[in-house]
Amino acid sequence: MGQERRTARYQEILDTLRGRIGRGEYPVGGSLPSEAELCREFGASRFTVREALRRLQNEGLVARRQGAGSTVIRQSARGAFVQSYGTIDQILQFARDTDYRLISCTEERIDAELAARIGGTEGEVWTCLRGLRLQRDTGEALALIESYVPPALRAHAAEMEALKPPFYPFLEEATGERVTEMVQEVAAGEMPAPVARALGFEEGAITLCILRRYETAQRVLIASFNWHPGRDRFVYRSRLTHAGPPEG
Repeated sequence: MGQERRTARYQEILDTLRGRIGRGEYPVGGSLPSEAELCREFGASRFTVREALRRLQNEGLVARRQGAGSTVIRQSARGAFVQSYGTIDQILQFARDTDYRLISCTEERIDAELAARIGGTEGEVWTCLRGLRLQRDTGEALALIESYVPPALRAHAAEMEALKPPFYPFLEEATGERVTEMVQEVAAGEMPAPVARALGFEEGAITLCILRRYETAQRVLIASFNWHPGRDRFVYRSRLTHAGPPEG
């Protein structure tokens, strides 16, 4: 018998707001209720409401400006490509077939840019576990993994030092919270100096960085940056399905 799958709280809010926009309850050119009003209505945290609004913006339904709130700019989303990964277990098969060596475990005060990416708040102190993902037969470094643990779960970091990523199953058991969604961002660019040193490359070498943020219905449980050397070291493959015909 399959496990019951609970919808993330921000997804419920997103679906409700999207439906209201589609029905014209929030007309084009009008404004959505403020974040504070939405928090009161849905009994949700500001972080949860902001995530729902961010996704509405990504769908092209609203425009957001600091201090001006969210303005409805269209009633329905354009046809778009939606990336479908299947299960979290499928996407993490790569991790099971490799080894891991911890490099460091440090506490770091996060800035605004990093906070926005991992789901934290500027100035918070998160625990960062850095380690190398190694090819099992040769010991070659395949990736540098930076796993960020939120302040509320700092006490679990010491136990995680003896574990191999992915860390989210351990944190699920420790907190009693289930990961309902993994948000993933993939970007190519130049290696920062610390990443290059860890992987044995020159600073500025090509890298493929995969950010994975594991979310429960209540919060971000853990976020990790996976820095892969480019050019033949790592191939990322996914299947895309079309969400529907474009407008017009």
